Amino acid sequence: MTAELRAETLRLRDRYDDEPVHSDHVARLALQLFDALEPWHQLDGRERDLLEAAALLHDIGWTQTVDGQGHHRKSAELIHAQNWGHLAAGEVAVVAQVARYHRRSMPEADHADFHALPDAAQRLVMILGGILRLADALDHGHVQKVSHVKARIGPEAITIEIKTSQPWTIESDNFEKKRDMLELAAGRSIQCSGGP
Repeated sequence: MTAELRAETLRLRDRYDDEPVHSDHVARLALQLFDALEPWHQLDGRERDLLEAAALLHDIGWTQTVDGQGHHRKSAELIHAQNWGHLAAGEVAVVAQVARYHRRSMPEADHADFHALPDAAQRLVMILGGILRLADALDHGHVQKVSHVKARIGPEAITIEIKTSQPWTIESDNFEKKRDMLELAAGRSIQCSGGP
């Protein structure tokens, strides 16, 4: 990520996110997954930047909601409302939608903002959003149990290999719940292995 885009992203994050250690860690895991999955997705550095921005901003809506309810949608709204100098309008829309889909449902028929995107941007949201969902699941407890991730890519399955020094039952359970979006984008099963 360019220094200018990073500074702009962090200014927005710092305004709203009261738990930046979590978003920093999720961003690290998301970028590790992006890099490990590159032979499959074949995306480049700019898409990596969009993922990093979405990961750093995915929880900014939390403080703007009651008990975090709907914070994923609020995060997308705040990203859209920002006067960006280093993201094009189409890129802002992608970052907002990637952040929006870090929790709850995948894109559905009545999600107008997603369906307003061009087909290529929708595909990009599915890939980056799927990666962010997994990275967020692997820090579900916000205590950074998972320190590193790698991936093995096979024709019928992708296995995410995690490194942790302590039990990660909650994270594993959430991984199972949130692997759906990347499975759909990849057209294959997403598995997870590893542990203490």
